[in-house]
Amino acid sequence: SNLHQKRASPPQCRFHPAKTITKPSPIRDHDRRKNLPLSPDAPFLQKLGLSTSDGKPVFGRASKLRQCQRFVEIVGALVTSRNSDDTGNEQQHQHNAKELLFHPQNELSVVDMGCGRGYLTFSLHSYLKDNGYDRVTSTGVEVRQELVDDVNALARECGDSFATLRFVRGTVGEWIAAAAAPSSVDILIALHACDTATDDSLFYGIHYGAKLIVVAPCCHKEVRGWLDPFVRAKTGGGEEHPAYDLLRYGIYRERTAEMVTDTIRALLLEIAGYNVQVFEFVGGEHTSKNVMIVALKNSVYNIKVDETRAKLRSMACFYGIKRQKLADWMGEDLLSGDDGHVKKMKKSSARKMPPLIK
Repeated sequence: SNLHQKRASPPQCRFHPAKTITKPSPIRDHDRRKNLPLSPDAPFLQKLGLSTSDGKPVFGRASKLRQCQRFVEIVGALVTSRNSDDTGNEQQHQHNAKELLFHPQNELSVVDMGCGRGYLTFSLHSYLKDNGYDRVTSTGVEVRQELVDDVNALARECGDSFATLRFVRGTVGEWIAAAAAPSSVDILIALHACDTATDDSLFYGIHYGAKLIVVAPCCHKEVRGWLDPFVRAKTGGGEEHPAYDLLRYGIYRERTAEMVTDTIRALLLEIAGYNVQVFEFVGGEHTSKNVMIVALKNSVYNIKVDETRAKLRSMACFYGIKRQKLADWMGEDLLSGDDGHVKKMKKSSARKMPPLIK
């Protein structure tokens, strides 16, 4: 029977037809509408060898295509976000809430340090153009001249939308002193710049007042070099370092070096006046280098610098880290006592960055 009994006020009993539950038909992959920031069949993605004319990933390039989509999704949301601050001034906050962080009518300068083949440079430039940022200028910096020539040719083939996208040869240190360097940068990106090249890129963004800095660090050899001997050393009382048992395993030393390095970078960015977030931007199955550091310039500088600097020095002391590249660029002393100071950078040259603008 398709009837079931429903209790009512005693002594009456009422009967109602049972509701028939119909399971919805499964949605097949080809029927599912995907809301992606980049059209999978975009001509530039085809020219870069990431997708086919029908929008499917080229064999072996699905992870890279997914990385481009995720990167543009994150940065695109930040670019179109509203400006705000933490002053507690309600009237000022309401005023700022009405202002876009980057207004489409204004000029917008994007620099990608260590851009490689330019997958992300092309992707972000295309996204900004498609979303009304007609005055965007994008520059990719890459050390390999043959690669620079190749991607510049691809940009020319992609049409007028990519006329303000260019690639130049150089390292961060070399290019910053070149006449071709812009006087200001709005968005600085650097994904998988090896070891301290990430620090060079971060300082470049800080120095030129970038409102938005987005980096995904690569290897962390510099801090690893401080960790290895320090955790093995005996303390003054002959005791092992508290973290010795944790860090005597190579895999844990590697992961700790990553966490400590990126935390130092985050604290230094806060000292420089940025709001910072650190998170995983793609799954580990696509790449192991999946940590992203995002820094947004505060509209009002209200960072507790002394407190942040104390945290920085305390952590550096615990792990025996006396020097770190970004701290050097910024003239920040990682030593908490009178036993030494980090010498500030000398005057800039063709191979050195200028000192931080205070």
